[in-house]
Amino acid sequence: MTRRPLVIACGNPLRGDDGVGAAVVRRLGARRGATVRICLQYTPELAHEVAAADRVIFVDARAATPGEAQPRRGGVRVRRLDPRRVATGALSHTVTPESLLAMARDLYGAAPAGFLVTVAGARFDLGRGLSLSVRRLIPQAVRAVARLLSPRPRS
Repeated sequence: MTRRPLVIACGNPLRGDDGVGAAVVRRLGARRGATVRICLQYTPELAHEVAAADRVIFVDARAATPGEAQPRRGGVRVRRLDPRRVATGALSHTVTPESLLAMARDLYGAAPAGFLVTVAGARFDLGRGLSLSVRRLIPQAVRAVARLLSPRPRS
């Protein structure tokens, strides 16, 4: 069986810009041959799918600093994840992308490469819809995920 990339979009679409992850993966589509999961939060149950992937790309929102949520101002960030710094001995109510990679390593003996793509959001209050600044960043985030899905991902 060939291992495929896994893209996990996290966020609540009822909390404004927190729903950007799902918007990014919907725009990306299935044309990249990746398995896609959209979730409200990261949960330990995802560790099995993480372990089965050849690489994992997490897509999430983060709070923007003033002026950041503009194209060309760092509104979309990509970083390679390092699960070696995460201990999974104690259960926590906070599951992060790094801890999911560490769980995959500790529970299933698999350590796929992991990347986090974040989009700077400005509005996280109750209410549907993304802010204009986040909608403008979606194409840039889609390109970042597409690069990571290419045969030789660059971080």
